[in-house]
Amino acid sequence: MFNSETLEVAIGMAFLFLLMSLICTGIKEWIEGIFKWRAMDLERGLRTLLDDEAGKLTAYLYAHPMVSSLYQGRYDPAHLAPNWLTNWIPGVSHAKQMPWSLRRNLPSYIPAGHFATALIDLVARGPADVDSEAAPHGPITIAQLRERAAALQSPFLRRTLLTAIDHCDGDLKQLTTQLQTWFDGSMDRASGWYKRRTQTVLFVLGIGAAAVLNVDALYVMGRLTADKTLRETVVAAAARQEAASAPAATASGPAAGLAAAKRAREELENVGMPLGWREVGHAASAPTSSLRGYVPMQMCQLDVAQDCQASHYSVLRVVLGWLVTAFAVMLGAPFWFDLLNKFMVIRSTVKPREKSREEGSEDRADPNAAPPSVTLVAAPPAVSTDVPTPPAPPTGTAPPLPAFVPHTWRDGVTNPQEIAL
Repeated sequence: MFNSETLEVAIGMAFLFLLMSLICTGIKEWIEGIFKWRAMDLERGLRTLLDDEAGKLTAYLYAHPMVSSLYQGRYDPAHLAPNWLTNWIPGVSHAKQMPWSLRRNLPSYIPAGHFATALIDLVARGPADVDSEAAPHGPITIAQLRERAAALQSPFLRRTLLTAIDHCDGDLKQLTTQLQTWFDGSMDRASGWYKRRTQTVLFVLGIGAAAVLNVDALYVMGRLTADKTLRETVVAAAARQEAASAPAATASGPAAGLAAAKRAREELENVGMPLGWREVGHAASAPTSSLRGYVPMQMCQLDVAQDCQASHYSVLRVVLGWLVTAFAVMLGAPFWFDLLNKFMVIRSTVKPREKSREEGSEDRADPNAAPPSVTLVAAPPAVSTDVPTPPAPPTGTAPPLPAFVPHTWRDGVTNPQEIAL
């Protein structure tokens, strides 16, 4: 079972990883706005989907009015080239891709309905930019699509379209739905490319941000465990973040990403997390392993350079804490945001609540109130006994006290062991 302190430490660590993820995600969005990885993966996925390595059929699809209205510029497959980063690595696929300077205006997303409609029109009527007299201008029929699909050069695309036509029962709308499903399933592969690249970028940014800011996850966890004041401050800040509807870095765009990263960095400073570097200078007493006169603050107990101890073990431990932070950043800001919300719900459930004192009942008498009046009731008649009742004393005088006889027992009873006085 988690106790209150353990939950607070977990909340503090989740809050730290959330802020670091927001910083790295914001920087990643800024980089994405420059390199246009989404557009690159979409273009590559379309060429794979259409079995079109050269990009000729893909160029016709991009030029169709249903798709060309989604972006500015033109798609020229003549500029396709292998990726220079992976071209020299043996065993890695050397798939062609559009250079980043030419894919800046390509679309990052194409609706499945637009793709299916454009593909059916391309197969039935040909390219949209070629105005041929032989191109049919009447309604598209299933028989016409079957005839044109059988003439396609790609055996993969030809078999796919013919199979979809066979299972549509002569309904053009059902054929469109099947092509949309085919497109969505294939785009999952492109999404996998993008997610793997995103995780790699987040890990690199995470290890870089952890080193620059000196975010040692192991040291922060130890401080949260030992410092109650810091723990309460971080939990209060996490409660404010948990009250938000969603992480701010989910907004796309370079400007929005950098703004979200800046806000997360400021929040990290305001909370007072134990991170950063300590300046020790280049004095003779400074540690020999300092980096340009700076050492991680967890290696110093005081603000003097003589107190900083930078051994090989301490450096290795700091690097290990950076790696833990980088791996946590790989999980992404939405993951830590959801986990933080769950921790806050658990804490609100198991947190010991102060019990208030029992309030006095309204039926209880007020101690300052006057005592209630007493009604005298006549006593029952006395029962006669063998002992005669002494006469009542006169009014105004106290009754005489009975004589005290310490050695007197009951009538006719004596104590043979009594010592006479």
